[in-house]
Amino acid sequence: MPRDAHRRSITTEVSEVLSRVARPVALVLGGMGVFMALCGVLGLLFDLGGFTRPLDEGAAMPLLLSALVTVSCAGVGSQLARRAPEHRNLSRRDATLAVAMIWLGAGLFGGLPFILGAGLSIPDAMFEALSGFTTTGATILGDIEGTLSRPLLLWRSIIQWLGGMGIVVLFVAVFPNVGVGGKHMFKSEVPGPTAEGLQPRITQTSLTLWGLYTAFTVLQVIILACLGALIPPEEGVAQMTLFEAVCHSLTTMSTGGFSTQNASIAAFNSSLIESVITVFMLIAGVNFGLYFGALRAGSLKGFLRSDEFKVYIGLVMVATCLLTLGILEAHGHNPVEAFRYASFMVATTITSTGFGTDDYMAYPAPALTIVLLLMLVGGMSGSTAGGIKVSRFVLLTRTTVTQIRKTMRPSVVQVVQMSGRAVPQPVLTEVAVFFFVYMSFLGMGTFAISGIEGVSVPTAFGAMLTSLSNMGPGPFYEGVDNFASYSDLSKVLFSAAMVLGRLEFFTLLALLLPDFWRR
Repeated sequence: MPRDAHRRSITTEVSEVLSRVARPVALVLGGMGVFMALCGVLGLLFDLGGFTRPLDEGAAMPLLLSALVTVSCAGVGSQLARRAPEHRNLSRRDATLAVAMIWLGAGLFGGLPFILGAGLSIPDAMFEALSGFTTTGATILGDIEGTLSRPLLLWRSIIQWLGGMGIVVLFVAVFPNVGVGGKHMFKSEVPGPTAEGLQPRITQTSLTLWGLYTAFTVLQVIILACLGALIPPEEGVAQMTLFEAVCHSLTTMSTGGFSTQNASIAAFNSSLIESVITVFMLIAGVNFGLYFGALRAGSLKGFLRSDEFKVYIGLVMVATCLLTLGILEAHGHNPVEAFRYASFMVATTITSTGFGTDDYMAYPAPALTIVLLLMLVGGMSGSTAGGIKVSRFVLLTRTTVTQIRKTMRPSVVQVVQMSGRAVPQPVLTEVAVFFFVYMSFLGMGTFAISGIEGVSVPTAFGAMLTSLSNMGPGPFYEGVDNFASYSDLSKVLFSAAMVLGRLEFFTLLALLLPDFWRR
């Protein structure tokens, strides 16, 4: 083929791919614009009702303007999508590219309200937005209460809630006309090596998952708001108002950890509120496929058969007991107080939520080690939690044991099982490769950040660990527990690490392969 003809062929193919991908990207951006507008309308209601604080005055306009820009760009994308043939479904390649572009758009447009409403720079705003959408919960804000208006605080909570179950999963649920591409997008978005209890009908599954997610969120809002009404106000202690209940419920079920308070959950100083949030964090850390299966079957047998669920609950119980003993002295040898803080810390860490009630960096070394291990493990696959996932650690452990047995009895066929079923070899390979890729990026990221910033290796390790694990506050921080002091280059690297961790590497790394762009 002549060179000019070859170039025209490539240009035509790229144009067709972008046209097909533009449809889902535009629809997701349009949905984001609607939520921005809702937050702006809330700001107008605050103004009209006389409920504004000094920081809230005029807070509606940045969100409404951001919504206008986002929806307008979505409209341009929709026009581009009209070039795509209506009968063409998204291929695996199209779906992968669409997911990547959606997350890029989430960072760019999701950060626009922070630029217009809080005066953040582009890298800072993109970092904050991606930290929200990936449910990482890390922040560049040193003074949340003095920087963000209530409409912006609500937007900050909403983006975590949208990212928790997955903005792509929501798209697949609402717009089923993507055809077989919806299956590829769904698999790219839902984390973990298994999808236990999920039907092959992706649209129905997505709707059910979002229904469960919403129901848990509403239930938590009701409980927290009732507690806030019952607990008498106390000077110097934040009150759990309806607004606070909504914001913290959105960021609890998403295991995101964004708070409206500088002191996080510690600002409310209530064991009852902490207990409720602890329970819902643990609920969010469970594979939603188990809830899906229980809803369909009308039985909880799926939980009892799940090895991953048993290990998850076992880890929570053992870690809580050990951590209670580890911080007993720090809390005046009061077992009740030690258990209160230990149970919350275990829940917020294993689910990668990142809410805070205690300074874990003041813990003795054994207790801090427990926290770090929980950060690595994370919640169950198919949950809103981050980390490597419990199922992968279970499979890695069983694969290791099987390999050791093979050295003793090489002629005996050894099978790795999970929940009573043999695990296919491709799944075991994927788990091993994922662990290798995760640890490789953790090492390279630590090296890069320590070199760029000149910080100690533990500090760089903690910052990269929190980004890849979508955890939130980073351990071994120096001075202040936020990312404000890092350079713009480091913030871009952290943002990329958060998205890589959220999509579990393979979806984005596939874009770097030459084969991906060939027919």
